[in-house]
Amino acid sequence: MSTVEEIQHAIEQLSLSERGRLAKWFNGWEDDEWDKQMAADFGSGGRYERVPDRVKEEVKRYPLRDLP
Repeated sequence: MSTVEEIQHAIEQLSLSERGRLAKWFNGWEDDEWDKQMAADFGSGGRYERVPDRVKEEVKRYPLRDLP
């Protein structure tokens, strides 16, 4: 059994209250490596900085339609 599987099994054994505390702690992390990378990629000077603007331009040129 891998470490991840052991952790998953241990979490399954927790009470609802304990899982809530764990979720609150786990989701409370800020600016982990993923967040830092996303900020760098989409922030000022990042390689995807213009993506939101290009999406807005595309929506203006080709308005979205409801699905049938």
